[in-house]
Amino acid sequence: MTKLLACVVLAVGCHSTPPPKTENAPDLGAEQQKQQTTLLTHARGDAKLGEVDSADKSFEEAYAVKQDPDVLVERVAFLLKNGRTTKALSLAKGYHEGAGKADPRGYRIYTEALLAAGDGQNAREVAAAELKLAADDPKAHEQLGRALILLDKPDDGLEEIRKAVGLLPTEAAFHVSLGNALHKLGRVENAQLEYRAAIKAAPDNAEANALLGMALRDLNELDEAKTFLDKALQLDASNGRAYFELGLLYNRQGKQAEAEASLAKAVQLSPSESLFWYAYGEIYRLQQRTDEAIAAYKHAAELDPPYPKAMQKLGMVYAQRKQYDDAELVTVQAIRREPKNAASYLTLADVYAAKKKNHEAIENYEKFLELAKRDDPDRGRAKEAISGLRHR
Repeated sequence: MTKLLACVVLAVGCHSTPPPKTENAPDLGAEQQKQQTTLLTHARGDAKLGEVDSADKSFEEAYAVKQDPDVLVERVAFLLKNGRTTKALSLAKGYHEGAGKADPRGYRIYTEALLAAGDGQNAREVAAAELKLAADDPKAHEQLGRALILLDKPDDGLEEIRKAVGLLPTEAAFHVSLGNALHKLGRVENAQLEYRAAIKAAPDNAEANALLGMALRDLNELDEAKTFLDKALQLDASNGRAYFELGLLYNRQGKQAEAEASLAKAVQLSPSESLFWYAYGEIYRLQQRTDEAIAAYKHAAELDPPYPKAMQKLGMVYAQRKQYDDAELVTVQAIRREPKNAASYLTLADVYAAKKKNHEAIENYEKFLELAKRDDPDRGRAKEAISGLRHR
C-alpha cells in the first residue's frame, strides 16, 4: 500500500525495472557534464587572464548546471584568492549550513573564508566542530591552529598546526602554515626551517621558495634570500608574493628603483593583496611622492579585507600635508578597525592639536602612551605635547 501511494503522489510509474529508453532519447547526465565542463574551462581561462567578474559568472553558471560541491569549493578558493572575501564567505556559509554539515568540504571552505575575513572566533568554532566528526583530520587541525593564532593564542595555535604536520608530514602546505605562524610570532629561525621542510616535500613549490627567501631576508642572509626568490620566479613567473618579497629585499639594500619596480609587478600580478598595496605606498612615502602614496594606501584600505595599517598611514600623510579634516576622518576609521594601533592615536592627537581641540588631543596622546612600546621614539614628544597643551 505504501508503495502504491508513493506512485500516486509522485505521479510516476513504479516499475521493478526502469522503462527502456527510446533510441534517440538524450542522455541528460552527459549533456549536463559537457555543459559544466565547458563553463569551467571558460572560468579557468578567464581566471588566468585576470578577468575576475567573467570567471566568477562562469563558475556560478557551472554550479547551477549541476550542484557539484567540488565546483563550489573551486569557486570559493578563486574568490578568496582574488580578494572577494565577503562573497566567498557568503557562499561557503550557505553551503555549510545547508548540505555541507555532512561534508568535510563544507567545513573547510567555510573555515577558510572565515580565516580570510579575520574572524578567528567563528573559524575556531567551525574547525572544532569538524574535529568532533574526524579527530585526526590534519586540515582541521591546521585551520584550528590558524584561528587560535588570530585570537592571540599562539602556543595553542602552534600546537594544532604541529599536529597537522605530524599527521601528514609530507604535505608542504602544512609546513608552510607552520612557518607562517612562527614567522608572525618573530621566530624567524624556526620559520625558515619549516619553509625548507616544505621545499624538501615539494621542490617546485613557488610559494615555499618565496617564503624562505622572505625569512632569510629577515635573518639578513640577503644573498641566499635572493637565490630563493629568483627560484620562486623561475618556477612561477606570475608569483606576486615573490616579487613583493624581492621588492622588500631591494628596499633593505637601498635599491629604491628596483624595489619600486618589483612592488609594481607584485600589485600588477596580485591586485587583490592589500598588504602589497600598503608596501607600495610605503615606498612612495619614503620617497616623498605623497600623491602616489595616498593612492596606494587608499587601494590597500578599500580591498576586501583591507590592510589595517593602510588607513593609519593615510591619515598620517594627510596630517603631514595639513589636510586635517581628511586626516581626522580616516584616522578615526583606522582606530575603529585596529583599536590597539598606538600610531593612530598619535596621528589623531597631532590633528586635534593642530585644530586647537586641546582636550581631545591630550586624550589621544595619553592613549598613545598607554599602547606604545616603552622604547617608542615618539613617547617623549607625546609627553611634551601633553605638558604644553595643559599649560595653554
